[in-house]
Amino acid sequence: MKQLIITADDYGMSRAVNDAIEAGMNAGIITSTNVMTNMPLYEEAKGLKSKFPNVSVGLHWTLSGAGKPVTPIEQVPTLVNELGDFFSYPEFRKRYRKGLIKNEEILLELRNQFDRFYKLMGMPDYWNTHQNTHVDFKIYQLFVSLAAELKIPAMRSHQRVYVPASNPNEKLPLTWRIIEPLKSRLIDCWQHSAHKKGMVSPEGLIVAMREKDMNNIGFVFKNIKWGNHQIAEFVIHPAICNDSPFFGKIVEQRITEYKLFSAIDTLKEIESCGIKLVNYGVLLTTV
Repeated sequence: MKQLIITADDYGMSRAVNDAIEAGMNAGIITSTNVMTNMPLYEEAKGLKSKFPNVSVGLHWTLSGAGKPVTPIEQVPTLVNELGDFFSYPEFRKRYRKGLIKNEEILLELRNQFDRFYKLMGMPDYWNTHQNTHVDFKIYQLFVSLAAELKIPAMRSHQRVYVPASNPNEKLPLTWRIIEPLKSRLIDCWQHSAHKKGMVSPEGLIVAMREKDMNNIGFVFKNIKWGNHQIAEFVIHPAICNDSPFFGKIVEQRITEYKLFSAIDTLKEIESCGIKLVNYGVLLTTV
């Protein structure tokens, strides 16, 4: 039987996000969440393990696109704009590649976010990053090395497990067909290096080749091209309403995901496909 981790990102961001994630956990569908310790409601994560003992709780390291650092601004001046907020992800990436953001400031902020999590609820079950900040050849190893030093046992894999387009006649863009195989090989190399440092991870993320298909639950879970993969991750960002300035362009998608991933029909659909829902703990039992 194939195994699937359904992860809801961004716990702590807002009331609507926390409530949506917990609704999905109550429904038995969301099996993993990760906490943004620089966000206003992150401390509510303290009760998650007791309320939902079968759910993994990870650390969602944040350096861009949402809020302020937990470190005093004067200690991390290259990480923030004139208002003391994190840069947008495109701006962060541009500045980092120009050498305008200091690694020592990044590491200080990441350690302080980790410390907040650890003081609240102990060791994270896994780590990843908001807006996938670490998925860049110039910075990837910095995150992995720190996570290994802190002994966080697991991380997200950014390798793909695809769902083909619902319209078989729809051709993928030529640039995608050229770049995607190269990206896949690069991610394999990165993931292998992380595993050598002691990290474990799912075998990939479920991604629909046609983005609009992601909300067609019946189609997606019936048509995953598992290949030899046994454990994959499906990532969502649910919210019950729009109550945060950090939702970006996916407000309606967040609300749609809340409705889908708190509904008993979704659970039945997944189970009917012969998929077992698991959390990150299954990775630690297979090493």
